Formats: sequence, C-alpha cells, structure tokens
Amino acid sequence: MWDGSVTFGDSWAGYIGRADQNTAHSHVAIQLCIGLDQPVTLELPGQSIRAAGVIIGPNVEHRAVADSHPVAFVYVSPDSALGRALNALLQDNGIAVASDELLECFRRATSLLQFVDALSRLLAITTSIDHRLYKALNILRLDRDGPGCVSRAAHAVGLSSPRLRCVATHQMGVSLSQWIIWNKLEQASKSLASGSTISDAAAEGGFSDQAHLARIMRRMIGMTPRTAAEVLRKTSVSFKTR
Repeated sequence: MWDGSVTFGDSWAGYIGRADQNTAHSHVAIQLCIGLDQPVTLELPGQSIRAAGVIIGPNVEHRAVADSHPVAFVYVSPDSALGRALNALLQDNGIAVASDELLECFRRATSLLQFVDALSRLLAITTSIDHRLYKALNILRLDRDGPGCVSRAAHAVGLSSPRLRCVATHQMGVSLSQWIIWNKLEQASKSLASGSTISDAAAEGGFSDQAHLARIMRRMIGMTPRTAAEVLRKTSVSFKTR
C-alpha cells in the first residue's frame, strides 16, 4: 500500500514511503525517484530501470514498480529554477540516472524541504526565466479557466498568444496547455489533501466534473482520485529521509 507521507513545497511536492499499484502515466513535472535503502525500479516503454536514483523528464511515460522498500518521489515544476536545472541533466530519451552528488545531497538531508533546498544550491542555475513568461504564469495561476485564459495572460505581458506559447515551450520544455493542466491538478490535489470531497476538489482545480479530474489523474499520476486522496491526506511538513 501507499503508506508514506506527502510534503507540499514551493513549486514542488514529494512523497516518501512504499510504492504500490499505479498505471503507466506521464506529467509535466520533472520527477526524482530515489530508493531509501534499496534501488528503485521503474518501467518505461520497452525497458525497465533499477537504480539508486532516477530523474524522469516531462512527458516521459513511466510506472513505479510496487515495492516493500521505501522510496522518495519528488515532483518539481518545470518553470522553477530547480526544474530547469534538472531538465538540463536529462539524456535524449528524457531520463537520467541520478549522480552520486545528488544522492549524497539526499542522504545528508533530514527532510524533503532540506533536500530540495540543498539540491537547488548544488544545481544552481543563473539563467533567469523570461520575465514575461514569469508574469504570465503568475496570472494563469489565478486565471486559468476558459478558452481565453492564455490570450488574457499574453495580452497582459505584451505578447501574442502564439508567441507566449512558443516562449513557454522553449523555456520550460513543455507546452503551456500542459502546464495549465498540471497546475489545475496540483490545486485539486491540495484540495484533496485538506479533506475536500473528490467533487469539490475537481471544482477547486477548475475541472468540469469529477470524471474529468479522474481522467487527468490517471493520465498524469497513474491513480484514481480515491487512491490519490488516501495518499495525499497523509501530509507532513518534515518527513525524515532516513
């Protein structure tokens, strides 16, 4: 069973515990998968990877193999500095084996927050995200519903919609439409974590109904909303990594 705890951070979320049943899925977040005391096993199209740590890039289909040994999963938003730094480490196939430095950074940490902070320093990135994209994403976090949301955000930052979409794809490695869906799923997940019903969480995230939320959840995290709610409600601000 998924018996661990979830931590929500700024532009990231993490889970530490045992991995259980999940279906093949993909998402826009960069995912770090680390085994606490045994290697982690992942299934990807046409191959299986078993390693101490793996970085999975945006839109790479994968499935975590259920295991009795605890694992750490950290999901990092592609628009964050850490997300862009992790993206730069990926191979052409969208994945990478975690370096010894990254794993040591994890082992030294006593919480996921401490790990993310230390990793951000280790992988320091000096190139800033385009200020127009940064502003547009902040607008879209507050106004992401309806077909005109991208046009409104683009107009607010002095860009055309096609140009804003182009800048987003270039800088984040994912389309703006996908980023919006992930942001909506993130909001719905936080709502579930706080105890909301699936229907209320769907509305909070801006989904048309709970069936819509269920489809997106299965596609992006490989779980049903009911299973996800059970996992998300075991939240922790400081979960020991060892």
